[in-house]
Amino acid sequence: MSHADYRLPAEWERQTATLLAWPNAQTDWASNLDGIQDEYLALIEAISKRQTVMILVPQNDSEAIRKIGEGRGRHLVPMPYNDTWCRDYGPITLVRTGQRLAMDFHFNGWGGKYPAQLDNRVNTLLSRHPLFERFSFRPSLFELEGGAIDTDGRGRLLVNWHCLRARHPYLSRAEISHELCLLLNVEQVLGIDMEPMIGDDTDGHIDTLARFISSDTLVYQIQSDPAVTAGLVRQLEGLRGPGGRPYRLVGLPLPEAIDRTLPANYVNFLFVNGACLVPAYDSPTDAGVAALLQELLPDRTVESIRSRALIGQFGGIHCATMHLPGELA
Repeated sequence: MSHADYRLPAEWERQTATLLAWPNAQTDWASNLDGIQDEYLALIEAISKRQTVMILVPQNDSEAIRKIGEGRGRHLVPMPYNDTWCRDYGPITLVRTGQRLAMDFHFNGWGGKYPAQLDNRVNTLLSRHPLFERFSFRPSLFELEGGAIDTDGRGRLLVNWHCLRARHPYLSRAEISHELCLLLNVEQVLGIDMEPMIGDDTDGHIDTLARFISSDTLVYQIQSDPAVTAGLVRQLEGLRGPGGRPYRLVGLPLPEAIDRTLPANYVNFLFVNGACLVPAYDSPTDAGVAALLQELLPDRTVESIRSRALIGQFGGIHCATMHLPGELA
């Protein structure tokens, strides 16, 4: 089957499952293990009400098995991994009628910042697991993290050039765009060029700055510096969607009462079947953002997920998960 027969679906399309990696004492979560595991359990519960959850766990970790529990839409997958941010090393999956193609891109710990030799093997091991027998896997030496891209499912890919340039300093913007179009079978790469939020060590993943929420609407994170927000809006206003039309832009308030050295944001939300899960930080702005997203997504349930421990390690619920699209009928 030709690669060109596949399509990169939007995250709001039907999903088969969500992939997570359980935080344990061998990861960076060791100093706050109870707090982060409580947040993961709440996240797993919210997802498993709506679709299957596949959870990477350390091999022979009886404590993880006891805490998570199998059944009720939960499948434990024992294997070694370095870190829990599986958005960035999990498979990026394309679809066609009756088939799914899981792209296994090279991952090196966000530009060599952290150990990643085990993370970079996860997709190889998943390709041999019975839960993934209906997926075809294809490796690529191109360095790409799932948090660095977002799509409308109609051939347009949203990226932050600052991040992709950091990963591929030897390639021009046109060359990076060509690789993305070829590997993900998209027609157009829409890019902004923004410095990362303070505390963001991904070099500015797009899932901390702006996301598609429908084919004609982008939501973006208002920044602490008004000048930075103005620059972000100006660049988003310059993007064009189907038919050359500008996108509808909706700004999400900056989380209040949060340490400004942490990259807390609300665009790191997670689509699952029938719902949108949005980070919550015990902030006065949490409820208003959830209400705003509910207005934008009237056909979904918007549910807040406590993410105070998650942001303490500079990530969120989108970073901590990888969606697995369903097969097309």
